[in-house]
Order: sequence, then structure tokens, then C-alpha cells
Amino acid sequence: MLFRIVLLTLVLFFSCTVSNDRCGKIIQKITANGNYYFVLQTDDYGSQINSDTYIPDDGVRQGLVNFTTYEAYSVGDEYCAED
Repeated sequence: MLFRIVLLTLVLFFSCTVSNDRCGKIIQKITANGNYYFVLQTDDYGSQINSDTYIPDDGVRQGLVNFTTYEAYSVGDEYCAED
């Protein structure tokens, strides 16, 4: 179930963000099912409202990275996802 949630979040993340929204501070690193993820806090929070729930966007994003990238960054580092 966690994998499905993470997968859905990743799909939404990559389909709804624009290139300048893809940077943020790493607040958590996650490994799940052999995959590596960063959880980012972006500077662009509160400016968008989810049209389904009308809840403000909190600026937290998740993204899949490869092992080399996962090991190269630490919690607290700034990371920008590649296009």
C-alpha cells in the first residue's frame, strides 16, 4: 500500500510541477522496495490550493533518485530535480 501511495505521489509530482518548482531542501531520505526517494520542502508553499480538497499546498514534494544521487546528498542539502 505504501508503494502505491509513493507511486501516486511521484506521478502527481512530475506531472504537476514546473521546472522552477523542482528545487528544495531535503527533509527526509527514504528507501522503499529497492528505490531511493528524497522528500523536499520547496519555497513555493501555500501559493496553490488543491482543487479537489481546497487544502493549501504545503510545499512538500517527493522524488525518485538513483543510488548515486541518494548517497551524494544529505538531509538539509538543497536539491534540484533534473528534467
